[in-house]
Amino acid sequence: MSQATGSEARETRRKLLHRLDRQRTLVAAGYVGALSGAVAVGFRLLVEHSEGLGRSTAAALTHLGPLGYVVLMALGATLGALAGLLTDRIAPDAGGSGIPQTKAAIMGMRGLRPWRLVLVKIVGGCAALTAGMSLGREGPTIHLGAAMGELFGRLGRVPARSKRVLVAAGGGAGLAAAFNAPLAGFLFVMEELRREMSPLTYGTSLISSVLAVGVARFALGGASSFALESAPQLPLSNLPAVLLVGIAAGFVGVAFNRALLATSGFRIRRTIPRWIAGATVGAFTALLLVAWPEVTGGGHAVAQRVLQGGMVAPTVAAVAALFVGKFVTTVLSYATGVPGGLFAPLLVIGSLVGLCVGLMLQPNPLLAVSPPLLATVGMAAVLASSVRAPLTGVVLIMEMSGQYSLLYDLLVAAFAAYTVAELLRDTPIYEALLERDLHGGALRSEHEGEVVEAFVETGSRLDGARIGSLRLPDNVTIASIEREGRTLAPRGGTTVRPGDHLTFVVGAEGPAENALVLIDATRAP
Repeated sequence: MSQATGSEARETRRKLLHRLDRQRTLVAAGYVGALSGAVAVGFRLLVEHSEGLGRSTAAALTHLGPLGYVVLMALGATLGALAGLLTDRIAPDAGGSGIPQTKAAIMGMRGLRPWRLVLVKIVGGCAALTAGMSLGREGPTIHLGAAMGELFGRLGRVPARSKRVLVAAGGGAGLAAAFNAPLAGFLFVMEELRREMSPLTYGTSLISSVLAVGVARFALGGASSFALESAPQLPLSNLPAVLLVGIAAGFVGVAFNRALLATSGFRIRRTIPRWIAGATVGAFTALLLVAWPEVTGGGHAVAQRVLQGGMVAPTVAAVAALFVGKFVTTVLSYATGVPGGLFAPLLVIGSLVGLCVGLMLQPNPLLAVSPPLLATVGMAAVLASSVRAPLTGVVLIMEMSGQYSLLYDLLVAAFAAYTVAELLRDTPIYEALLERDLHGGALRSEHEGEVVEAFVETGSRLDGARIGSLRLPDNVTIASIEREGRTLAPRGGTTVRPGDHLTFVVGAEGPAENALVLIDATRAP
């Protein structure tokens, strides 16, 4: 009797401590969201100033004749080299969009150094965009939000697992504030960063995204990213055109992923320093600020004109040329390894795909649909193909454009693009970049044994498996299983169930990529 009473008391105490820890983490997520929103606002203002400075400087120098063009190229090369040097010397993890690095930190395979990351991400990113590189601010804002989660977790001395939850929540808050899209930020955590729906992840992500957008709207206003008039709901007879956009976007997303991996991989294999790559591409994109400004920078203004139907008498040839120019410039810019993201350029590329398909269908009265509406659909479809986060892409485009009447069409196109990418066996771009970092040894220098966490999805290889039957790598041990609020000690006869939260210990004596193999085993095909 006394033993039963003592067991009940311990269970009651455990539940109380678990609830208090969760409440503390939820409150911390609110602070992380507000802080991420403030950082996102400041970064956006700096980026807009940098892009404007680059364009105005380029215009002023061209009045000097040939000498002005030489000076312009020299400035672009200097800014690109500066971005590369800062990244190489201070924070190599600040290179690129930062989303693969954020995922690695959440899974426990890489740490975040918030102060260095913030410095290099902001200064290096602004330098690259001033030089005209075709990069976005949204991916870096996700990385900055994740850094705020890491920083607050350190200052608050929260447990390691709760800190990773805050890192994910900060990343979602960064996306939400960058696009003024709270629901998309929340979904991005669920669909891309964490891929699980535990109450703690759900609550922290929602709280941080809502508060981050609240801060951004207080500072910048609540207008949608794209100022568009409400569109009518497309009739079902227009679905063939929507499907065509989705299929075309599927092939474009796959081509983009493979081109990006090939060019960035070439720099890595040849061990070309970031500052040399940055200087080379920076000189080229600086000239494009004058010769072809539409393919430089994030491209928000270009997407705005496309969606509003503001392009002057567009032809299929002109739109296709702009598509190729933006595609190539983005791939080259990202391959330098300097700070800068892919979201904004992908949105521009997607809008051009939809516009091009719409223009091609105009002569056919049975298939003709407003090209600007198909451009909106194309943005969600390319994101679904490249990133493989279709719900995030659909909701993001709705929140950015305010075109809620296009929900069904966005879903159809995203589904078509997603299916094409899956049939072509293309790896989602952020997963491919993370795998390349692991297999290329980018993480080994810091690999001294890691604690990695993963959520078991229904239908995964671990679903229903017994611990004793698992063929784990020699340097990997399952340390604990959390199930329905209880922590279980894994034994040979323990059966893994969907919804289990596994904690792995990956020893330093083996390759770090073993952790990624195990995480893949917890995910549904």
